[in-house]
Amino acid sequence: MNTKLIRILQKYLLVFFLYFFISPITYSQVNIDRLKQQKKKLEDSLINLGYWEAIVEIENDSTFKIEEGKPYLWSDLKVYEKDARISISSLDKQIGKQANQYILKKALQKYLVENYHKSGYPLAKANLTIEGLNANNVLASVYIKPQNYIVYDSLDIKSSIQSINSSYLSNALNLEIGRAFNIKDFRAINTKIESIDQINLSSSPTLKFENNKAIIGLDLIKETSNQFDAFIGLVPNGDEVNITGQVDTRLRNLFKRGVALDIFWQKYSANSQTLATSLSQSYAFKTDLGVSFDFNLLQEDSTFLQTDLNIGLEYPFWKSLTLGVSYKRQSNGVLREFSPEEIDDIAYRSSETNAIQLSADWNRAIYYPVLKNDYYLESAFGIGGKRILNYSSLPEVWQDVPENSLYFSTRIKLHFQRRLAKRFLIEIIPQYNFIENSALSQNDLLRLGGLQNLRGFDRNYFYSRYYTLLNLNYRYFLDNKSSVFLLTDIAKLQPVINWTYAFGAGLDVRSKNGWFRIIYALGNELDENVDFRQAKIHFGYIAVF
Repeated sequence: MNTKLIRILQKYLLVFFLYFFISPITYSQVNIDRLKQQKKKLEDSLINLGYWEAIVEIENDSTFKIEEGKPYLWSDLKVYEKDARISISSLDKQIGKQANQYILKKALQKYLVENYHKSGYPLAKANLTIEGLNANNVLASVYIKPQNYIVYDSLDIKSSIQSINSSYLSNALNLEIGRAFNIKDFRAINTKIESIDQINLSSSPTLKFENNKAIIGLDLIKETSNQFDAFIGLVPNGDEVNITGQVDTRLRNLFKRGVALDIFWQKYSANSQTLATSLSQSYAFKTDLGVSFDFNLLQEDSTFLQTDLNIGLEYPFWKSLTLGVSYKRQSNGVLREFSPEEIDDIAYRSSETNAIQLSADWNRAIYYPVLKNDYYLESAFGIGGKRILNYSSLPEVWQDVPENSLYFSTRIKLHFQRRLAKRFLIEIIPQYNFIENSALSQNDLLRLGGLQNLRGFDRNYFYSRYYTLLNLNYRYFLDNKSSVFLLTDIAKLQPVINWTYAFGAGLDVRSKNGWFRIIYALGNELDENVDFRQAKIHFGYIAVF
């Protein structure tokens, strides 16, 4: 028993000895190896920076002594592609400069991307070889290997239903079959798909090469972006009943080719109605161009009828920036004769305006509340000519303006929203609208009022040559789709109209099949007393599919 105990004690004593006497030696050896590795990395880094004579010495456990020495210069850089010597201007500029391999490789990589990776050679690479050193000069050669020429194959689309035409999508993404592979186009897939309504990616795009062909894999999901809303109203008017109503339709990705159709019609009084239609397609005619056709109509009682026709082109210029140009033709027709009292009060003239309009948009507009940080910008600037019709037959007091005149217009809208807390969101929407013309009539002016802009007022309640409007919404999200909110609107119109404001509250409830909204808003001019009897209630249900 004693012998067994002695053996156990001897065993533990041996372990104790090894731990306390050999471990420091092992640790010291490991520390020395680590310092040597760091020294080697420093020496290699200094050489890559052009200090070929640099000396690195270990002084203690954490300190190195470095002597850089004289920097070496590039004296000769020879570039070869398929054994043929070529010249690259960005590399030629390095001759006589410090032999910094990091800068050289960066310039070389940029050259490869622009001349090979974007032209069907995504596997192209370049090798830098140091041929020799001569009196503080470095002689080097670069060997470029293009590798295989790669073209696009058909898209490998995974989706439960066919939500978009594959040929249209290939064109929109610049991935047509047989086209030279471009790494830039592959990296832009996410951004471009975000600009196409009704589809999105459930995962990142995949890329594989087979038999000199690039196969792009897309896992698509269908998103509901079509909307429809309609109602009919009956308004008593003495012994008669006037019919009012509204139809708001928003269809996206028609024919599975990115065609969009918007139709908005509203009859807001017995003889007043508005119609706005828009037909557009992005990436039309197998190009990056977008085309649009808009037609708008406004009938104000029996006073005038205004029509607008716009035909435009858009081009995705850079990232989320889209530039556009359009032709606008506006016709204003007076529908009735005016009494002498009316003639002295306000001028109405029939006219015709032709203008060219330039637009610049950043990001896509947001059509319903979303709990996330986001912003978008819409802007348009127009110039053209205006001609007054039947000028000689106008009342004399209305002939105080030129028959032909220049026309200018400006429209800017910014939508900015930011999360303030887990469920709180603030929306800040400033906008500015302006027209300049020396022959403006009442029927030429901008309209403001209603659910689309200045809430708490009837639609088209104000007429103005310009206005500045700020919409503020303070939202609390009940879940990711539904929210309650407070609202504030502030507007400054042309000098004859004072500052106006509105305040109120609302509720947005979004479900799988639709969107219910109710808004209570009270609008008022700054110098008037608040009258709660004038408050407006906007409500409706928008079907989403």
